[in-house]
Amino acid sequence: MKFYRPLSLLLSIILIFSMLPNSTLAEIADDDIIEVEAAPIDPTVSVEGPRHEIDFVDESIEGKADFIALYTEEFASEILVKKFWVAVQVNHNNQVVRVVSQSNNGAAPIWEDEQYLEVPDGGYVLLAHDDSWNNKDFRKYLATNFKVNDVIKLRKNGEVVPITEFMTGEGLIAGINLNNALMYTVTEAKTEITGSIRNFEEDENYQLLANGQEVDFTTDGTFSHSAELEKGTNYIDLEIYKNGSLHEVQSLVVYYKEAKAEEKEVFLWVEQGPNARRFQSSEDIYHMLVEAKDAGVTAIALDVKGVEGFAAYKENDLTGRPYISEMTSPSRAGANPDIDLLEEFIKHGHSLGLEIHAALNVFAEGSIAHDEYAVLNDHLHWEEQVYRYEDNGQILRLRESKYGQSGALVAFVNPAHPEVRDFQLKSFEEVIKNYDVDGVLLDRGRYDNYFADFSEESRLQFEAYLDERGKKLTNWPEDIFTYEGSTRIDGPLIDEWYTYRSSVIKSFTSEVRELVDQYNEAENRDVLLSSYVGSWYESYYLNGVNWASPTFEYDERLQFPQESLYTEEYYETGYTDDLDFLMIGTYQTTANEVKKYITQGNILTDGQIPLYAGMALANVQDPAVQREVFQAGLTNTNGLMLFDYSQANFPVIKASINNEDYVKDYQLGISNPKDSSNFIEGDFLNINRNDENINVFTEIFGPSTATNKWGVEAVVDASGQVVKMVNKRQAMDWSWGTQEDNNSLIPEGGFVISAQDSSGSREKRQLVANNYNIGDDVRAALLSGFLNYEGQMFNSLSVDFRGTVKVVGPGEAEVTVNGISANVEENGDFSSVVELQPGTNEIEIVVYVDGLKTHHKVVQMTAAEPTLETVRDLLEVSVINPEGIRNSLFVQLRNAERDFSKAAEFREEGKDKQAEKYENNGYGKLEEIKERVKNHVGKHIDEEDASELINMLQYIIEKRTMTDY
Repeated sequence: MKFYRPLSLLLSIILIFSMLPNSTLAEIADDDIIEVEAAPIDPTVSVEGPRHEIDFVDESIEGKADFIALYTEEFASEILVKKFWVAVQVNHNNQVVRVVSQSNNGAAPIWEDEQYLEVPDGGYVLLAHDDSWNNKDFRKYLATNFKVNDVIKLRKNGEVVPITEFMTGEGLIAGINLNNALMYTVTEAKTEITGSIRNFEEDENYQLLANGQEVDFTTDGTFSHSAELEKGTNYIDLEIYKNGSLHEVQSLVVYYKEAKAEEKEVFLWVEQGPNARRFQSSEDIYHMLVEAKDAGVTAIALDVKGVEGFAAYKENDLTGRPYISEMTSPSRAGANPDIDLLEEFIKHGHSLGLEIHAALNVFAEGSIAHDEYAVLNDHLHWEEQVYRYEDNGQILRLRESKYGQSGALVAFVNPAHPEVRDFQLKSFEEVIKNYDVDGVLLDRGRYDNYFADFSEESRLQFEAYLDERGKKLTNWPEDIFTYEGSTRIDGPLIDEWYTYRSSVIKSFTSEVRELVDQYNEAENRDVLLSSYVGSWYESYYLNGVNWASPTFEYDERLQFPQESLYTEEYYETGYTDDLDFLMIGTYQTTANEVKKYITQGNILTDGQIPLYAGMALANVQDPAVQREVFQAGLTNTNGLMLFDYSQANFPVIKASINNEDYVKDYQLGISNPKDSSNFIEGDFLNINRNDENINVFTEIFGPSTATNKWGVEAVVDASGQVVKMVNKRQAMDWSWGTQEDNNSLIPEGGFVISAQDSSGSREKRQLVANNYNIGDDVRAALLSGFLNYEGQMFNSLSVDFRGTVKVVGPGEAEVTVNGISANVEENGDFSSVVELQPGTNEIEIVVYVDGLKTHHKVVQMTAAEPTLETVRDLLEVSVINPEGIRNSLFVQLRNAERDFSKAAEFREEGKDKQAEKYENNGYGKLEEIKERVKNHVGKHIDEEDASELINMLQYIIEKRTMTDY
């Protein structure tokens, strides 16, 4: 009976805990459904509001995307809300206190700046992120359904629960704040992991482990840990324990790529559609290649078969593809029919030491956006068959589907169709057979997306594929997936379907490999085979492509969404064994994202094949960002691919490749007809237009601006008059229902002002639209040379300010410097003597072309206070003849110096009267020197040198600066 009392006590404790609410346990099973419910839209119709599942509760969302997360006061006292994210602050009564970036009537919010949002006592914060306001509903759900004072609900498995249901009741949850990115590449065999313990409390007991190894931390919870790395992929698991309980695990993925002193390749991609008409002559191609090589480009990827299906080569004996000059779309027409673009690129590229790789858009055979179809309309049975929710369960040819008629941009063909494959293979062959290319490159060597191809041909092949594996297709297409509204519901054979499609693409790349090898062996050539793919491998399976190495093995710490897909069969569809190198489009918009996807590319290829990081130039216009991501690519891969020439700014590219700061050494100015006292500053002259720029194009650029239909352009003829405005009214009224194609012809002797903003922005386009009208007189010019003076220190008080002004288009330039007319030579060089005062001086340069103001530039220069030493230095270099005059001036200067030295001695001894006498003597001698110089101006002493000497001496005499000599 001795055990009776302990047992009784234990039963009592169990009974007490059984009576406590479940919220004290705060257990959330993996299969629990946690939801937030907004206030009812109309309480008279329904007492329930719209619901949305919550993806994370009191978890770090670092590196995650597309979620709604919930944070209690146990996680942190405040939550960081980034710009373009949405957050809802809720008090202890489930009442909405604040909405960050709230929608107005369903429209995209006016996005608030990054901020911290407090977690209310007893309340919580909801946080949402996704990458598409239009196509995803995480941010939109919070932004449109929640407003201040709403009372909302939390549900667990359908039941309404309090916030305490998701809290431990044990106080602050310990976490790990890392300074490291969660995925990165290094070139050394160790990495430093630094950070701090989140919610660190001095009186609690913590333990931090890195792959099971104890990590020391300081009294404030910060830590630094050096982790040894193996070559290749390293997974480092960090665990934080509080009072013996595991609170959080964070995993770092670090790829160790041994640094090699190899020459890095830089490919410049020349996309066919936007660029073909730019090259009207052989010289145009040569000049572009010279610029590219000077910037650091080593190879060209020339789009020889664009998405429209036209060829940028004329030797088409196997396919009969029409040449690019036959395109008729306004934004595509105009290529010169009398030159063979590929041949010219090879000729000039090889003469300059550049490799030329021919890129083919493999399974794209038409542009829906531009209504261009080189061959597809003659082979409608090739066109992909799509299965999309808008078509109410029907499988339709792409251009018959609602998507094809309203949203699709490119018309794909079925990669599994034997005729399609044969035709594409012949396209590769006629390029290799007829041209001395250095390589051929697969672009769009994939399916369109998850909704294709559902043709009868694909069904039969899929059935045969399943039959070989002892499986059976019962319901087509429901066994693959079906739709509930617009939501795709995967069926039992979804992974088999994805694997089958990847095997189709793999088999085609193997056929191209075999073709390339045949020609290399037969003709003793070294044609390389490569491919371009998107870097977002975690979702690229939707396009039917497995571009990883066959040796890659998935690890759950990579957090890919379709984890069940990664089987031995799927690994076998990896096609890098067929390639000589791979380009991945690291087209993300921030430097950290680009670095992450470079690392992911390294992990997936694991050093089995050379890897090139593709840079979307439009996304990295800022020179500092471009330099950062270029250097990440050059350090952590075999080189870069720059996409594409239509967005290339070669001076910025050169600085980025050379790892140098880019400094624009000119100001582009355009007169403003609406305000003659002002001017409009352009961004670049004759540079391919990027977003957020006002660029000016002259005939040197090419026959036309080659820009798209979303910009604004003012065409100025050789007389300086605006003769055409493009999209003026659209930009002024901000009504873009119908747009005019920019692509303005550039008048001989004139220019085009071309403006574009990032999507949805108005500033640049409205500036041009509001200030220019047909009939206005407009002038433009380029001002340079001012950087020789900006921020510089000068020892003299008189400077010969020199610069250059180049008129763009018609007109003659006049320049004033500090209000004084400068002498402008025929070549545009100008000069003006500027008098300075010791300290900071503002120099104002104003340029007029034919009386119209094009520039107002203020340069800051600093002049040192003159001393006898600077007078001596100037005397030494001044033009003085005969030499005896210089010597006598030096004698007088030494005499003055002795007087000032004697005065200093008397000052030290407290003999002020004697000191004053010698100071006066010294200044008198300086006055004599000044007068002697005046007497010799223009006769024995150069005028500019004499003027500077007089100014220095006059300043010293007036200011009596020698009292502390």
